[in-house]
Amino acid sequence: MSVRCFAKKAVILALMLLPSCIHAQTNASSGQQALPATPEPVQSTAVKTPSEATSKQKTEIQNENEGFSPTATTGSPGHIFWVIPAFRVTYGTTFKPLTPREKFSEWSQSAYDPLGLTVGLFESATLEYSAKDGFCGYGHGWAGYGKCFGAHELDANISSFIGDYALAVAFHQDPRYFRLGKGSFLKRVGFAASRVFVTYNDSGRTVFYSSALLGTSIAAAASNLYYPAQDRGFNHSMTNIAIDLGNTAVY
Repeated sequence: MSVRCFAKKAVILALMLLPSCIHAQTNASSGQQALPATPEPVQSTAVKTPSEATSKQKTEIQNENEGFSPTATTGSPGHIFWVIPAFRVTYGTTFKPLTPREKFSEWSQSAYDPLGLTVGLFESATLEYSAKDGFCGYGHGWAGYGKCFGAHELDANISSFIGDYALAVAFHQDPRYFRLGKGSFLKRVGFAASRVFVTYNDSGRTVFYSSALLGTSIAAAASNLYYPAQDRGFNHSMTNIAIDLGNTAVY
């Protein structure tokens, strides 16, 4: 199973890095990062009090320290290559915290995206099939295929619901990935890998990504309730955690 999972990660990595490298090369030649045009904001005529002006200045300084720009923003691409769900990927450089309702909306979009489910159906039928054990070790035929697809979807939903929504709300952490979009290839790879372990809280400060890591661990433990007998136990749970974190970093 691990070989198939690593093969899947390699395919996804190749797909993800190709447009990023092209994007980085384009930026290097132009000398700046291109951002989509946005409408000019309506200037307010209201007079700000000294305390409001000071609060705004503190927010801008904090955003700059965290790598955010108070003037440029752009949202999620929705899908990468029109197929792979990327609702929690943010191309913007302005930090704005999500409300609990927005965190739930982003989770549900990713979990029940029709194109994403189609990719899962394809993976269960191909990458998770072996001539000996059938689909994910559940056996051959439609019954084994259905159990394999259901197990993978349950894994993903338990991990994402707990880690990217429930605990993210409870711990006031942000489940989004803020794309770096600049710098060398190795710098960007290192940044992407680090986001498995760190994220921003709702105040815009970098914190340990405890919500997602706990969600991954809980999902791995819960999988012992429905995985085939040969894929249960502590060692398999730890392997599932490593694969989940690896897939997250690659994605």
